[in-house]
Amino acid sequence: MQRISDWLRDHPEGREQLAEIERSLKPLEDSFEAVEAPSDDLLARTLAAIPDGIPPIEDTPVEDTPADPPVTLTDVDLSGEAGAGGNRWNIMDSIGGLLSVATLLALLLPTIAAGRFEARKVACEDRLRRNWTALMQYVYRSEHGRLPEVAESGREAFAGMFAIRLADAGLLDDADQRWCPSADLPMLNDPVGSEPSETSPLVSLSTLPSVESLHKIPYNDLKQVQQHAGGHYAYTLGVIGDQGFSSPRFEARASFAVMADAPLEHAMTADQPAKMRFSHSGQGINVLYEDGSIRFIPADSLDSMPDHPFFNHRGTSEAGVNIDDASLSPSWRAPFSISLQR
Repeated sequence: MQRISDWLRDHPEGREQLAEIERSLKPLEDSFEAVEAPSDDLLARTLAAIPDGIPPIEDTPVEDTPADPPVTLTDVDLSGEAGAGGNRWNIMDSIGGLLSVATLLALLLPTIAAGRFEARKVACEDRLRRNWTALMQYVYRSEHGRLPEVAESGREAFAGMFAIRLADAGLLDDADQRWCPSADLPMLNDPVGSEPSETSPLVSLSTLPSVESLHKIPYNDLKQVQQHAGGHYAYTLGVIGDQGFSSPRFEARASFAVMADAPLEHAMTADQPAKMRFSHSGQGINVLYEDGSIRFIPADSLDSMPDHPFFNHRGTSEAGVNIDDASLSPSWRAPFSISLQR
């Protein structure tokens, strides 16, 4: 992987080929639907469910089969009366049929729900993987090999700058990469899909403002950009090293988180982390690590992790206290509680 990354950094034609491959594979990702295979005992259960009394089909040679006489309306009993060989369907059969349907639904609904959950989780992983590919290209273009920067204060002091810098570099080719398939899209003040203007480049579901235009918009519009620019994901806030606060230097660490599903509400406190709600039916979060690996962390396992994705080593939702302290936050959060965001 490292050799390929080094080669891509030095060969523009390789990066163009990689971009072409990603464009070719995108239709497969968009149309992907997880399909669960039928169970091994499906045939046996189907045969067992066939009512008694239905005669089997005999393999009678065609030439020996007598021709059936044509059926006319006079041969059909339309009186509705059940004779000796007539229809014997009664209320007990109806109840039995309803119970069978109820039992079948009870068996199928959990399977359908589990399949839907797994499909959305995989789709979320695919979007995180595409973001990691964009990050690699950003790092190799960076002079010092660092991840996208979140400013310490000012208009660029929010975690969502991570996504804005990727888009500004032309690496975030699809704005849908910011939205997790398991979470509902937010309600914005501007119409969905509206184009940002020069005076008010509002963030929308399909566009992001540039870094330059971010410094020209009114403060109220800036708050909306900070709120939604990062979508449903959380990003690294930065670290404090020997030279002070900065964005993390890329080192392909398997334990350093760079992105994850963000909590669904704004309240993030170290003393009540269990009250945070997550997408994926609240079961857990996908976490993207610096080496490109993606792990699904169950919600009840977050507190026992050596490095909590959303809190630094001091237990606060701020920048990491050292170069190996990963701390992620939703789009709107600043790297420090005292940061001025205007």
